[in-house]
Amino acid sequence: MIVQPSQLEQFMSDGYCVLERAISDADLATLDAVCERHLARQRAEMDLVKADVLGLSHRDRRYFLSSRHTDNPGMEEFLFGERMAGVVRALLGDDAFLFLELFVVKARLAGMSFGWHQDSGYLLGTPHSPYLTLWCALDDMTAENGALHVLPYGRAGSREIVPHRKEAGTGDFVGFHGDDPGVVVPVARGGIVALSSTLFHRSGPNLTAAPRRAFLAAYSPHPITDARNQLWDQAVPFLRGGVVVPRA
Repeated sequence: MIVQPSQLEQFMSDGYCVLERAISDADLATLDAVCERHLARQRAEMDLVKADVLGLSHRDRRYFLSSRHTDNPGMEEFLFGERMAGVVRALLGDDAFLFLELFVVKARLAGMSFGWHQDSGYLLGTPHSPYLTLWCALDDMTAENGALHVLPYGRAGSREIVPHRKEAGTGDFVGFHGDDPGVVVPVARGGIVALSSTLFHRSGPNLTAAPRRAFLAAYSPHPITDARNQLWDQAVPFLRGGVVVPRA
């Protein structure tokens, strides 16, 4: 079992759990290569449009890099493999769709923090069932380089989705304004922090001499669409009745 009973219990009660050494060396090598490729592409795009800010990305501080498995050999095997199926089946249920793929890179010595939010808060009030975010550590994550801070459900006082406000200067959507510092979640390279989309979390700055890289894969129990019935991101069938959907 990839997800142990104690981890499932923590996920259900607190909104998160940590899966140590959950990613193989081969998959880590693939994620490393794809991350570097996307980072170079976004830097080139910033140069082309002469901008230091693109969405949530800030040049030489932090980068949010959208990804598509169809453009990156090896990613499909990781995202739709039996290992991820075991995690998603245990924490989300027997029906699942790949919703989002995203790299986050915090630059060395100047990597920006990221404000308190629920992942569901970024859907701006669109009705949806909570989804699962798997935050994959491509580097050792510590308090010094910007590891996640989480606010367990009991400390947040609720597990409901709340309205978020866009923060001036950063572009972050923030939904918690209390003074609770949260719980730091250190995790070694190859580990996964599994988060409910209703869990409040943030990350601190990177104060170390090396970049801090993470990959986010989010899975939803149903396709998520906006008011115009357009997909928010994607909805690639993964599990149906607990069985992995064959790839075309």
